[in-house]
Amino acid sequence: MKRAGKYAVLGLAVAAAASVPRIGQAPAPAAALSPERSEICVTGAAPHAHDGAAHSQARVRQGARVAEPGSRVSARVAEQVERELDRQKITGKLLRATGDKKWIHVPVRFHVLHNGTKGKLTKKALKEQIKVLDAAYQGRKGGVDTRINFYLKQITWTKNKNWFKQPRRYEKAFKKKLRRGGDSTLNIYTADLGTELLGWASMPWDYKKNPVLDGLVIHHGSLPGGKIKDYDLGYTAVHEVGHWLGLYHTFGRNYPDQDGCAAGDLVGDTPSQKEPTEGCPKNAPDSCPAWGRDPIHNFMDYAHDKCMTEFTRGQAERMRNAWARYRP
Repeated sequence: MKRAGKYAVLGLAVAAAASVPRIGQAPAPAAALSPERSEICVTGAAPHAHDGAAHSQARVRQGARVAEPGSRVSARVAEQVERELDRQKITGKLLRATGDKKWIHVPVRFHVLHNGTKGKLTKKALKEQIKVLDAAYQGRKGGVDTRINFYLKQITWTKNKNWFKQPRRYEKAFKKKLRRGGDSTLNIYTADLGTELLGWASMPWDYKKNPVLDGLVIHHGSLPGGKIKDYDLGYTAVHEVGHWLGLYHTFGRNYPDQDGCAAGDLVGDTPSQKEPTEGCPKNAPDSCPAWGRDPIHNFMDYAHDKCMTEFTRGQAERMRNAWARYRP
């Protein structure tokens, strides 16, 4: 999630040329707290009513002092993931040598949690968010083209005051009720995350053990044209999708327990960065002894939205390897 100060998370706090990958079926929904009122899904498959039946990364606003929901990745898990991605990297190189340059196509299911007029996003706003995702991941804002594209599969609207106002508390309940699709489907939930937190995301290697929690939760005010000053261009979702595709923060996988100079993001072409960026500095600092100035324009930092412009080639390769390993 985006950072809101030293202890922020990267979530958003207030942070075609290939075949479409398979979309499996999510586990049967378990009993969940009933919405105050059911509403109808208006896009995707046939319209239907909702009958009322460990985060990984997050982003926060500048100056926030909230704890990052489950953002730290243990050394044991990180080591295992790197072994698996190293094996996948070798396979990927062999595939690229035979001309495999396929696009990754990601179906997106938006779940709008709201309380009447509060947070009830329009279809137009959600389509604008899809455009921002495509522009960021295809290098149209700077950086590399990751050859990943996103397309709108479904929208649901659910009125429930508790789910909307307390998404961390009720996350498991609304995800059990609303989540659809398999490991390659991106479920995005919008809600009121308060005045510090911008969003959070699951990591791809967590899907197998806890598929119902897979996806993103982002502040409804962080979408393009939203009401959160400095975080209103839609880059909270861009940042959180980066986690969903296997990227750590540029300031390290274990911040603040370890600074980024020590832990790093395990991507070779992003310079080391001690701690998250605040605001949008005119000049990038050089906070670590290793090569390069802090990557303040990278989507996986905590800078203001206007400062974020790029993914690196190494990040693109890591996301594609993680997709092939965990979301095929």
